[in-house]
Amino acid sequence: MTKISTTQTSSALSRSSLWLGALFCCGLWGLAPPLIKTGYALMDIESTSSILLFAGLRFFLAGVMVIGYSCFKQHHLAMPKRKDIRPVFILAFFQTFGQYVFYYLGAAHSSGMMMSVLTGLGALLELVLSCWIFHLEKMTPLKFAGCLIGFLGILAMNYTGGGFAFNLQGEGVLVLSQVCAAVSAILIQIFSRRSNPVLLSGWQFACGGLAMIGVSFLIGQPVIHWSAAGFAILLMLAFVSAGAYTIWGVLLSKWPVSSVAVFGCTIGLFGVLFSALFLHEALSLRIALGALLMSAGILFVNLRPDSLQTDPLQE
Repeated sequence: MTKISTTQTSSALSRSSLWLGALFCCGLWGLAPPLIKTGYALMDIESTSSILLFAGLRFFLAGVMVIGYSCFKQHHLAMPKRKDIRPVFILAFFQTFGQYVFYYLGAAHSSGMMMSVLTGLGALLELVLSCWIFHLEKMTPLKFAGCLIGFLGILAMNYTGGGFAFNLQGEGVLVLSQVCAAVSAILIQIFSRRSNPVLLSGWQFACGGLAMIGVSFLIGQPVIHWSAAGFAILLMLAFVSAGAYTIWGVLLSKWPVSSVAVFGCTIGLFGVLFSALFLHEALSLRIALGALLMSAGILFVNLRPDSLQTDPLQE
């Protein structure tokens, strides 16, 4: 009886860590859209090259933060091993460069609320890729129904009286961002089987950030009007990335994709709340309905009776 009780207690603590860690990450991600919008306004960021420079600096600083933390914890320079170099560059391409080139470009043509709610699409894409492309899980009728509900949420969110408000420069580019995000989430779980997820996170941020900085100067002359408030926003965004993606990577290394991805439904809810608080964007029934439907779809897919008993992945 004692052994069973100890096992149940350990499992409960593990599930609590999953919930707390994942919700913390999603709260940080929900805060990112209003911070980005505020940063654009404070530093007069308008051109594409300036947007990419701002994003590149954010992720390079995030990489420095994570690498610095790893050095402090290990008491030596946290350099990637030879086996880590390929995963670092692949993740840098999908998780940082690809995802956020599209994300920041889309952010300039979309509202903070729309940015946040569309981010929830990544969780649905992760499930589809995990089942049909990488074959890490099996697609079931429940999962398919959940994907359909989530898609209806996207339609409801974009529907206006005159039709669907879908701007390719805004929402269209943000969808491409979520495709890259979904691919990177799958790759993190695969690569973490042989590599330290914290180390991968730090170095891929640094490499991806430098690539974005380089591209910003190749395509134009980026102009950023620096201020103390603007630099503070940049540091906050760097911390959002460093903290959220590192913890998310650790969770993906220990839990199935579906068990972690389910919490992505809360990103839109956090984002809508923060956008209303900080950007004073009005809460519309259309956006609220879209967020609720998308959240219901993700929950329907993932929170099945068997998934509630899922144990962390064994290393």
